[in-house]
Amino acid sequence: MNIEGNSIKRIDCSEIQNCFSFWDFEKNIEKRKSIEFEVENNIRIMYAYILNKRYIAGMSLRPMDNRTMYLSYLAVNEEYRNQGIGSEMIRYACQTSKNNGFSYLILNVDHDNTRAGSLYKKLGFSEFKNDGKTIVMCKQLD
Repeated sequence: MNIEGNSIKRIDCSEIQNCFSFWDFEKNIEKRKSIEFEVENNIRIMYAYILNKRYIAGMSLRPMDNRTMYLSYLAVNEEYRNQGIGSEMIRYACQTSKNNGFSYLILNVDHDNTRAGSLYKKLGFSEFKNDGKTIVMCKQLD
């Protein structure tokens, strides 16, 4: 990927509105308030991928226990998909989790989202649980 002027940055509540283009927090006020509470109380950490001062992707990391980090809200603005940004975000999540002493990174993917499932497998995740609707995938952080 050859995208100039990009960075992944930890964001706070004041920046969440910059992420409305790929998260549905504007429509779902309850979800937004819950996320803001978790960010303010260090329960969840939000990250954004910024390209030329524009927020184009994001994700959330939340500890499940002292060994396992949970990745959620991974989304890339539609016009920037298929450029490796999602993969870069996942690699960043893995490295950040490992650097903070976690041994595993888990995530959920909808059963019918085969494209995302394939990407996660390519990046080293394996199926942990499958209830026919949602697949829990896990990666050991070496």
